Amino acid sequence: MSGLVVFLGPTLTSGEASLHTTANLLPPARLGDVYDAVTRQGARAIGLVDGLFNSVPAVWHKELLFALSRGVRVFGAASMGALRAAELHPFGMEGVGAVFEAFARGELTDDDEVAVAHGAAESGFRPLSEALVNLRHGLDMAEKAGSISAATAGRLLAHAKATFYADRSWPALFRAAPGLGVDEDELVGLRALIGRVRPNRKRDDAIALLRAMTEAGGEAMPPHVAKFEFEATSFWEAMIATTARSEASAPRDEALALHGLLSPGGEERGRGALLLALALQEAERRGIEVDGAGMSAAAERIRRALGLRDKLAMGTWLKEQGLDLAGSQALLRAEAIVDALGREQALAVRSLVILELQRRGELGRAREQLAATGEVGWSESGLPREALLQWYEREVRWLGADLPAALRSLGLTTLDQLLTAVARVKATLAGSRAP
Repeated sequence: MSGLVVFLGPTLTSGEASLHTTANLLPPARLGDVYDAVTRQGARAIGLVDGLFNSVPAVWHKELLFALSRGVRVFGAASMGALRAAELHPFGMEGVGAVFEAFARGELTDDDEVAVAHGAAESGFRPLSEALVNLRHGLDMAEKAGSISAATAGRLLAHAKATFYADRSWPALFRAAPGLGVDEDELVGLRALIGRVRPNRKRDDAIALLRAMTEAGGEAMPPHVAKFEFEATSFWEAMIATTARSEASAPRDEALALHGLLSPGGEERGRGALLLALALQEAERRGIEVDGAGMSAAAERIRRALGLRDKLAMGTWLKEQGLDLAGSQALLRAEAIVDALGREQALAVRSLVILELQRRGELGRAREQLAATGEVGWSESGLPREALLQWYEREVRWLGADLPAALRSLGLTTLDQLLTAVARVKATLAGSRAP
């Protein structure tokens, strides 16, 4: 097996890529694939062109740093590879091509510049939309050729940028052109140039990456010499454990995931999964770690939220979820990270709850309920402090019994503020149950 590994898909077909390299050609990378290429496949050099980002967790920066720390040469270009290379070239990742250079210089900053919709693996990841960098490149070529004016190029590019990435294409841009003030002569000239040249900057950069790996020595290229020390964090260990399990059960897990998304409550499960993904990415980006106390607090929070009696019931529940020790630790680390980020962003979360109420169509009802409780504080409500706290601990289980932590999670500073809010919620619920 070749010691060269290249991840690609919609940017360049494996058939075309094989004309330029003898590397082992793999599908677009996802979380764990680079780690697997290093540890199981013995890769000596890795080329990252395409990576999945929407349906599954994307390849981590940490994986690429791990490869570099093991002496593996890592090249990136065209798509996900260009993004990661622009971010990691100070650590030794080798960027190739115009897309990488534009990101490295800061001329391009948004990930959607390279994003495309594509077909399934069975179709060879056939692209179903056009990358913005390709549209940008084609419009620039047309302007330099005199087919369109700078003003027309600017209007068309702005329209393409404002279009959802999966809907971008040359035909769609041509259809929109008359409504953007593009005259017939310019449109004819643009169509002719694009049809003749077929600009594809991503494809060109992908081929350049394959050639760069060959020119660097191919199978005989010297190893990378890392100038940093790789740190195996707890999140790194959790990623290894998670991807190792998912490899064996991928078809079953995919069916379970789709069932969870499409059955009642699927939207909220999807949003919860999105929260976890963003929290873990932020933790990885910032190097956030959690200690044993944080994980214990997370376990207690889950236990209370689920109404489990004790730790024994919690252990039984974990087994019912198919979680072994590594899986349980991964779950608790994720929960602890969400807790920590929630406390850190408490004021922002509290302000955005209004937007969430509006999204759900619940704001009007919430206003009515709050107005019915009046504006008095808990001390004027006639409800004893201890009774309110007991009700809070029994009913608001997701916050947990740690009152200082609950205050931080809600962005509050005093217990009186919490008790007043709890008294109003209790009064609202009592009113809703009244005959």
